[in-house]
Amino acid sequence: MMKALKITLSVLLMMVMMLTCAACGESAEEGASAAAAGSSAGTVTEEDGQNPIMNYVGDYACGRAAIHIEADGMDGVVAEVTWGSSAAETSVWTMSGTFNEEDLVFEYHDCVRKDLVFEESGEVKSEEEVYVGGHGFMHFSDKGGLSLTWQDDQEHVADDMEFEYAN
Repeated sequence: MMKALKITLSVLLMMVMMLTCAACGESAEEGASAAAAGSSAGTVTEEDGQNPIMNYVGDYACGRAAIHIEADGMDGVVAEVTWGSSAAETSVWTMSGTFNEEDLVFEYHDCVRKDLVFEESGEVKSEEEVYVGGHGFMHFSDKGGLSLTWQDDQEHVADDMEFEYAN
């Protein structure tokens, strides 16, 4: 139930953020640029004794897909991708790995994909584990605002998609 609620809230948050930008006349790119400008002033590095992924944590969006990035300790990264195929069906990828500060690349080898189907009440009706042990990369960019591209070597589900920073 909590996982379903978390996924539903993530999707709703992304929709609210998109509507907010549209309502105030700000494009998603302008919002991402403003967020990047705010975060670049306090850039952290390994030399500072902090996990450098802290410069890129948060939520990224592209269409019906959302990626949440978190720091894990001093050098790790945890990511969760939610991708709604309909109001009642969502795929979720979870992965963890390391961040290469020089290349701005997060690499993982432990991706798990699950497909969830929800009841009208929001409760999970079914959950199917599609695969485990997936590999891939997330490439971050801070040129023109924070963004990332996701290279999923298992299914190539997000090839050529750019996810923009959403918060």
